[in-house]
Order: sequence, then C-alpha cells, then structure tokens
Amino acid sequence: MKRTLRVVLLLMLCAGLSGCRVRTGPDRPAVPERTGQRTEEAGTEDGDRTAEETEGDSGNRTRENPQASRKEYDENRPAEILPGAEQTVHESGEGSGFSGSGEEAEQQAAKINDEAEKTATRVTAAEEAEQKGTSEEAEQADSAATYFSVLLRERTGALFECQRQNVYWETAEDHRTVFKTSPEHSLILEAGAYDVSARLLEENLRVDDGWIGRKNPGVIVKVVKRSVLGTGVLSPDAARSVLAGLLGRDGWNGIDAVRNGRVLLLSEELLEAPTFRLAAALLIARTANPDRYEDVNPEEMLAMLGEEAAGKTPEGIFYYNPAPSP
Repeated sequence: MKRTLRVVLLLMLCAGLSGCRVRTGPDRPAVPERTGQRTEEAGTEDGDRTAEETEGDSGNRTRENPQASRKEYDENRPAEILPGAEQTVHESGEGSGFSGSGEEAEQQAAKINDEAEKTATRVTAAEEAEQKGTSEEAEQADSAATYFSVLLRERTGALFECQRQNVYWETAEDHRTVFKTSPEHSLILEAGAYDVSARLLEENLRVDDGWIGRKNPGVIVKVVKRSVLGTGVLSPDAARSVLAGLLGRDGWNGIDAVRNGRVLLLSEELLEAPTFRLAAALLIARTANPDRYEDVNPEEMLAMLGEEAAGKTPEGIFYYNPAPSP
C-alpha cells in the first residue's frame, strides 16, 4: 500500500515538472497548454484573446472566427465586384478610375449625361462659309428680312470681345437715354454691342455730358424726329444741324465715337415696325464695325425691306452718318 502511494506521488511530481498540463471542460476537448502563458486565473482564455495577442504568440495572422461580431480584412487582398451592391466605390489603383470621395465621384460623373436634351451648336461666320464647303447652289432666302436677319446674326456672332463697341443711345429728347428692358437696349445687343446705360435705374435716365464723357462710348446713336429724318425728307440739312449740335457739346471732342466718326442719327420711324427695326440694328452694326459690312449698301437694304413690308420703296432719308467708308 505504501509502495502504491509512493508511485502515485512520483507520477504527480513528474507531471508537475514536465511543463505541460491539460485543461478540460464539459464542451471542450483536451488541449495541451504551455506553462508561462495566460491562464484562467488571469481572466483570459484562448478563445477570448485578442488578435494582437495571438498574432504575437505565433508571428502569423489570426484565423477568421466565423462567430466573431466583427471581421478583419486584409488591405492587400484583391477586391471583388458584388452584383448586388447598391453603390460602386472608386479608389486609386490600376486603370484610369476616379480617386476621391463619394461626393466628388458623383460630381465627376454628372459632367456627362447621356439623356441631356440640349446640344451645343456653333454658328459659322458668313465670310467662313466658302472655307466650310457651303454649296453655291443653295436656295436663296425666301425674304429680305430672313436674309438680313441671318447675315446680322452670323456676323455679330463672329465678333471678338474687343470688337464689340459700347453704345450710348440718346432719345429724341436731349440727354435722355434708355433703360435695360427697352426695345432700344435690345437693338444694341442685336447689333453686337453693349449699352453703356444698362445699369441706370429706370427713373434716372437723364444724363449729362460729363457722364457720357466718362463712359467714352465707341458709338453714339441719336434718335431724331420725322421732320429731321423720315418719309418725305429729301435733304440732310436738318440732320447736319443736329449732328453739329452734338459734336459741339462740352467735352465730346474727346469721346472715341466722335473722334472716329461713329455718330449715327436714326429716324424715329425705324423704331416703329419690326422690319425697320432690323434695318436700324444693321445700321448700328455697320457703324460699329464698318469693315464687316462693306458689302451691305444701306440704301438698297432699306429699299428691299421697305418694299417687302409695305409693298413700295420708302421715299426719304432715314439715317445720317457722314463718316467716311472703311
């Protein structure tokens, strides 16, 4: 009996000196555990240990635990496309993908819309038509108004910014200009120019010579009554008198429009009908850029438009601009 007890004690002593012990539980198979590692007494079991602790033990990455509430992803692992994904994420990498945040990606993608309804168009200037292969056998415009409208639109559209003149428009009342919603303002824009009075308030359209001089317009348009220019007027004497009065105003000799001979007198009749308004726009455009309208004869234009609108050629002088030809 004593011998048996000694053998048992000896076996227990050997087990304690071997450096290994076995831990068992009701649901856990017997697993050998090294001594010197964390034990139940330290409050942590193998299944509860963190990834960093386990990785430090083995020097390798941890295995994925299917029961874990959070998964770790290898940043070097290739990505995959999931058919059920609701949002595509673009990041830097191979190819020409867009790198940036989701908001930046949406803005980048929104620059091209396959369902856009508007189409960008380019208007070719009339003088470039032959270079573009325009057919000489093309049908002529069905009316004088159509012909001159297209001509004006194409030539003003071909202007460079530096070629667009600033226009001072004066009504039949001296030193009174026009508001930005007026038909006269629209005529200036149609002629490919800018209105120097566009920022004035509607109740403050009376100006003085100092204001006009500071604006230094490249073109001056003065509207005159029918008794000066219009139907039945066969002499330019009254128009010459009005022009002389304009040129004699204080400080006007330094204005670009006066120095370059770009002062235009228009009959108020030209503002009363759409066809004659087109003629007025052409006359302003021709005064602002005479080199672009060398092929347009003002008298012939007025005759064609007047005959088309009223059935007869208008008789009278409707504009006055004694500036020399370009």
